[in-house]
Amino acid sequence: MIRIPMLAAALAAALAVAVITAVVVMQPYQPLDVTVERDIQATNWGPLALAFPIYSWIGDAKGAVLEAIVFVAVLIWNRRAWILAVAVALTGAWYVVLSHLIIRARPTTAQVLQVTEHPGASSFPSGHTIFVVTVTSIVMLCLAHRFLPRWALLVGWAVVAVIVLDGAISRIYVGAHWPSDVLVGLLIATAWLSLVLSVRRITDRAFAHSKSGQRGKVTDLVTTRVTP
Repeated sequence: MIRIPMLAAALAAALAVAVITAVVVMQPYQPLDVTVERDIQATNWGPLALAFPIYSWIGDAKGAVLEAIVFVAVLIWNRRAWILAVAVALTGAWYVVLSHLIIRARPTTAQVLQVTEHPGASSFPSGHTIFVVTVTSIVMLCLAHRFLPRWALLVGWAVVAVIVLDGAISRIYVGAHWPSDVLVGLLIATAWLSLVLSVRRITDRAFAHSKSGQRGKVTDLVTTRVTP
């Protein structure tokens, strides 16, 4: 069975990805990107900026190791959710495909206020953003929903939202990505996560042994609260 609202959310996010991608392909350099990037870089982000180096650090192999650790944790503490964890993690495939199909130059110091990180490969989309949404979602869906009461789940998803937003800002602040790269990363993760959550055969198994013992209520909560 399919959850229609989640499927609709997935299609809407996918459509937004398609539209922005088409715009970027036709015109890689977007004046709006430059304006937004400069505004973000000129802003003092206070305590949020303390975590910016962490988002840069988790790139490359270190991110893969972290994801592997999370997956092992799922196998240990909620083995029934392993299929959900794998399905959600497939967001990375979309990054690999798009980053090889669409080669977009990253920001330069001549265009924005600062570039303090110089990753290789294409700027489009933001792989870090996709990764942060993916890992935090797996933790919440496959582990937190196994043990936490409903009120704590709401707090957990609020924390995830802050982490994702902070990570998105950091990728623009360090000059590693254009804002549209980050936005598409968020939309890709949202589209894929919503699609996965729309398939009851995957989610019902993962939430079968929730702490509340009420599978229907837990899955309903997921469908209404998951918005990376």
